[in-house]
Amino acid sequence: MILSLLWIPGVYAADIPAQQGAITDEARLLTAKEADNLTRMATTDRYTFHVLTIDSLNGNNSSSYAADVYDTWGLKTRDILLLIAYGDQQTEISFINRDLQNALDTWSKKQGGATGSAAISKVLETYFNPYARDGDIAGGIGSVIQELQAIGNSTQNGTTGGGTAGGVQTGTGGVSGSSDGTRSGFPLLTLAAVVAGAALLLLLLYVLITGMRRRQGLVKQQEQLADLLVRANRALESLQPFQGIVQGKTGELVEGISKRLTSRLVEISALQTAGQGPLPPFYRLSALKAAAEELQRAEGEFRVSLEEEEKNIAVISDADRNVKQQITELKEDAPELEGQLQQAAQETGYTLQEIAEDLQELAEETAKADQLELFDPIAAQEITEEAQERQEQIEQDLQDVDAFHDKLQAFPGVLAATRSRIAGLIDQHSLHNMKVKPYDSLEQASAAASSMEAPLHSGDMDEVRRTGAALDALLAEAVAMTERQAMIRQNNLRDLETVRSKWGTLTQQRNDLQSRLAGAKNRFARQHLDSLEQLLEKTGGALRQGAAEVPQIETWTSDARGEYDKARSGLDGLLALQDETEGSFNSISGSLDALEERLDSLRRLFSEGQSRVDAAHNLLHSRGIASQSRFQLSLLPEYGELEQRLSSSPYDLDELESTGRSYASQISSFVEEANRLVRQKEEAERAARLAMMREQQRREQARRRNSSGGGFGGGRSSGGSSWGGGGGGGGGRSSGGSSWGGGKSGRSSGGSKW
Repeated sequence: MILSLLWIPGVYAADIPAQQGAITDEARLLTAKEADNLTRMATTDRYTFHVLTIDSLNGNNSSSYAADVYDTWGLKTRDILLLIAYGDQQTEISFINRDLQNALDTWSKKQGGATGSAAISKVLETYFNPYARDGDIAGGIGSVIQELQAIGNSTQNGTTGGGTAGGVQTGTGGVSGSSDGTRSGFPLLTLAAVVAGAALLLLLLYVLITGMRRRQGLVKQQEQLADLLVRANRALESLQPFQGIVQGKTGELVEGISKRLTSRLVEISALQTAGQGPLPPFYRLSALKAAAEELQRAEGEFRVSLEEEEKNIAVISDADRNVKQQITELKEDAPELEGQLQQAAQETGYTLQEIAEDLQELAEETAKADQLELFDPIAAQEITEEAQERQEQIEQDLQDVDAFHDKLQAFPGVLAATRSRIAGLIDQHSLHNMKVKPYDSLEQASAAASSMEAPLHSGDMDEVRRTGAALDALLAEAVAMTERQAMIRQNNLRDLETVRSKWGTLTQQRNDLQSRLAGAKNRFARQHLDSLEQLLEKTGGALRQGAAEVPQIETWTSDARGEYDKARSGLDGLLALQDETEGSFNSISGSLDALEERLDSLRRLFSEGQSRVDAAHNLLHSRGIASQSRFQLSLLPEYGELEQRLSSSPYDLDELESTGRSYASQISSFVEEANRLVRQKEEAERAARLAMMREQQRREQARRRNSSGGGFGGGRSSGGSSWGGGGGGGGGRSSGGSSWGGGKSGRSSGGSKW
């Protein structure tokens, strides 16, 4: 049931028209002038009137429908809604204003009538129905607006018992009412005292809560300092196994850590002692904040320094724990490396003296680290790390000895294969006279291979690796430069053929354009063609100059000269020139086509003008509209001017287009005027049909009422019921709206039929 009740207002709101200002004439009862006059009357000093006209209520109750419109439109206390249902001959006034209802009740009593909705119905019967019976709806609306304004003004300074918007006002010494009906005379001093007390209470609560939180924060930070003190003691205890035993770098590091940790312990203890005293009271917020910030700063510094010392202790512990194992591994690997060295020397016949010296230095570093391991693990750790790097380098050198020995042995075959590949490229692409020298790179590679033997024999593997990389680069460069020359020459030959082929096409296109320009001189004025002739001449000259460069490029790209790079540069320039020339030729051709299109458009404009005029005349004739004077196209000055200029060449298209725009403008003005006259007549015909239909409807309703014994005549009824459907009773009876005391939120409503 609740969901159904919530749904019902949405259903009514869906059938309510949107507000279109003060006058919403959905039934089309008012002319534009009448609506404007009523709009100016609608807003007064005391009230704002809103009028809604509809064709029919469609069976809805007029009072409920008016209330829904009032709510949907969001009307307020000073707003008054006048609803007119023309087909039902029903009117309704709805508002929520106790002052106005009281004024209406007073007025009705003076007239000998009743109060509530009956008073509203009496206003409609007295000031609206007489006009409505005569068909003057606008006069009835204006009469109601004026009378309601007069009734409201008559009590503005009186004592009708009304206030504003539901309040009460009793003379100059009364108590004014608020919008919700409650008294607003609450003492200001009392209100100020309440506000001040609330603010003081909030302040006390803030001080209490903030002070307690800051005291708790201080206690928590002191606990964190105690944790740091425990960590510092543990760190010192971890150094005890090294104190008095280690020497050198390790001894210096241990001593420094011990001194710094001891100093920090003293500082932390002093802070803890200071913090054991009484804390500032909770209401001293600034003192609590300062103490917390100072303690937080000190705790942060202690924490950072302690973490750094713990890292240093970890370094000492790791060195003491791991260096012995690393030294043992170096000792165990030494015989294997020595065996690999001897085997490489036997297989290659090289002395590998420098690798042997590196092995000797590795043994010495291992022995030194072994001596320092017990008393100075940090120094031993550093020496061991260097020894491990040397060991890895020796292993790599021994591997590279075999690899470069094999590379050196295979080099003559690799050199021969590379030379053969280059020779094949030269023969295949006829590169015998090319300017680059790939064989010089091969000679340099051969010299590098020879220079690599000495360092490889002695075991200088850094020099061997550098020389080997240069050798490989020289071989690759020799092949790459030959391939590049082959590719350039191949592209040159292809593009040279493209240039020759395209030259013939461009020459033919130039000749065609010259012919078209010669023909266009007889059709168009000189100013349209000068720029095109200049562009064609300039482009043709560049084309001839480029053609003269082709023989030189052919010579460069021949095998006899071998100037492939020069030929490439020249071909790139010729290809760009041909593309630019082709673009210029296309532009000239497009401009000539545009001139022809402009001329064709003018001819179409001239020929189609008469058909547009004839069509407009036919439209007027078909609607029965006789023009005062028939529009004669041939009498226009522009018509004769266009006809004359289009009949002889050369054509000045600029002048022709200017005349054509004036010619088309006058035709368009005539066509638009013809369409306006047609629309005006159609609007008048529709208005006449609508008036006829309404008159027929009014006569039919009058006939039905007369046949039932009723009619529009008769006296007035002081009752609140509608008389529209039953027999008996006089015309203009009230519809019986609710009184102002009930309904929705003090809503007043009353209606009448005319």
